Amino acid sequence: MAKQIIFISSLLFHLCSCAQSGCTDPQANNFDPNALTNDGSCSYPATSYSMTLINTLSDQVQENSGLIRVGNFLYSFNDSGSDAKIYELDTTGAVQRSIVLTGATNVDWEAITSNSTHVFIGDFGNNSGNRQNLCVYRFLKSDLLLDTIVAEKLPFYWSDQVQFNAQANAHNFDCEAFVAREDSLVLFSKNWLNLYTRRYVLPVYWTDTIAAMVQDSFFVDGLITDASLSPDQSRTFLLGYKNNGNNFYTSFIWNLWDYSNGQIFSGNKRRIEIGNVLNVSQTEGIALTSNESGYVSSEKVVSFVTLAPKLFKFDFGAYFNNVTIPEILPQSMVELVLHAKESTYEIILKRPFKIAELKDIQGRSIAFETSGKRIVTHYRGQVILHIDGSSALLYLP
Repeated sequence: MAKQIIFISSLLFHLCSCAQSGCTDPQANNFDPNALTNDGSCSYPATSYSMTLINTLSDQVQENSGLIRVGNFLYSFNDSGSDAKIYELDTTGAVQRSIVLTGATNVDWEAITSNSTHVFIGDFGNNSGNRQNLCVYRFLKSDLLLDTIVAEKLPFYWSDQVQFNAQANAHNFDCEAFVAREDSLVLFSKNWLNLYTRRYVLPVYWTDTIAAMVQDSFFVDGLITDASLSPDQSRTFLLGYKNNGNNFYTSFIWNLWDYSNGQIFSGNKRRIEIGNVLNVSQTEGIALTSNESGYVSSEKVVSFVTLAPKLFKFDFGAYFNNVTIPEILPQSMVELVLHAKESTYEIILKRPFKIAELKDIQGRSIAFETSGKRIVTHYRGQVILHIDGSSALLYLP
């Protein structure tokens, strides 16, 4: 039997003590099995996803713009010039009640977000680009149980805006999206001119009028209309749409993850196309309910055709490999033997083990052993080797 001895280091096993950087996501086009540190370079194939329609929404929320989930309910509102009201919806999209905000005026409400203690509403819609009365309204999350809420007004301005000439839908200082962390608000601009989004940061509370400080930007190839942060705060999803001519919009969600220190654009960035205006209307709100799933709402469209406001749900679990950087096994513990004739790999463990298992990146078992010193497999690609509670990534070419 012909066989070839191949040591782990030559098979791209993660044994290098240096933190080599590259694309660490096996689902990416440019996955680098040698990389231990993600450098944000991952590129992905064009991806389309069909959301599940939950319901057509009532005309009470026909101009809904922004969405959060708190407990068993969803909360939204209507945008510019509407009443200062929040609407409570159940998870079928049925309106349960309205909540009046006192001390607040709906100039152009565009986003709603929350952290563990407070709810924030962004009155920062700026289609003409000349607003100088931007603000955030804040109130206690527990006040959502009330029918009337007293809101605090927190005024701000963009740190990098110096021109305030009216340029309807032809500027880069509109905004319809933000998320709340425990210590900060992160805002995402809606750039009509260059189809980027800029990231700004505000504290969660302030007095007087302060500047939202610009941090960085990212080419989203569209207009960002809402954002949502995962429950564990490790992932940020950006909802948007792109005008492909004659107001024929196609909608998308950018999945941003595997970043550190709040540098949202430094990690993985995957765009998921979710449909066109004819089947999803104009998408305006997103609310995550897990790290991978959530709701999307859309407003009524009255144009060449009338389209009802809608509520959808989605689950992007298949687009996340759920593999974290594993522990490193000593090189002295394992070696690989390629049996060329049978096209099998034999994973030889150099010490006895109680349980050893080989899984693919989706967590499905490939081989399982409870005694002995070896595992044999025909599998090719990225695998995870589990040995008595320790794990390591392995690439089988």
